[in-house]
Amino acid sequence: MTVALNPRIRVRKAVPADAEAITNTMHDGFSIDAMHQLMYPNGASDDSRRKFAARLFPPTPPPPNEGERFIMVAELLPEGSDGPGEIVAFSEWTLFRNSRAEEEWNVKEEPRTQEQLGEGCNVHVFNAFIGGLHRKRREHMKGDPGLDLSVLGTLACQTNRQRLGAGKALLHWGTTLADELSLPLFLESSPFGYNLYRQFGFETIDVFDIPVFDLYGTVKREGQNWGELVALEFAGPLAKGCARNAIMRRPAKSP
Repeated sequence: MTVALNPRIRVRKAVPADAEAITNTMHDGFSIDAMHQLMYPNGASDDSRRKFAARLFPPTPPPPNEGERFIMVAELLPEGSDGPGEIVAFSEWTLFRNSRAEEEWNVKEEPRTQEQLGEGCNVHVFNAFIGGLHRKRREHMKGDPGLDLSVLGTLACQTNRQRLGAGKALLHWGTTLADELSLPLFLESSPFGYNLYRQFGFETIDVFDIPVFDLYGTVKREGQNWGELVALEFAGPLAKGCARNAIMRRPAKSP
């Protein structure tokens, strides 16, 4: 696939000094998402923002069975300049170069606590939604080698900086790495990123439909996107009162 990239968008590896900008981008980028609104019903508190930022750059590296982690940011450069740029999007990736034994990947995930997630986060919704997506990912990725676009970091873009090509540039970085290593790519797509991921060769392999009304009594407001147009060919129409995310895979390229 030939990708036309915006020359004013620069992708680079994130550093600890970027943590606040990444955190703000994540919460701003998903502020219109129905599940994010349920997880943070009053918006993200200062405490929850601090907890998220602290998780981005832990003092000790994760164990080998948790893969290699990459956090990339997309900067919007000033017109006619090569920097410094404004961070407008980010993505978080986990690379598994080799196969893992079942006891390494098929591990029950402990529910997150209020202390871990911060004040104001609805822990029950978070664990049901994020935990459910993680279970789906384990079912399909298993212990196979691959590159995973992490659901907790995912790919987020500032709402006032969309359609500049930042998300496309980050996806180009990830797909290029996967192709160089001849590895498949996995991700969980919100309704907002679904069409972009399809443009990059991702295919739906499963869906995660959440009965939002039955569980939380939430009614879809006018203009909200609950995923009614996501994966229709794969899973059919979305049931009333449900929100849909797609589990997607991009096949490995032959070396």
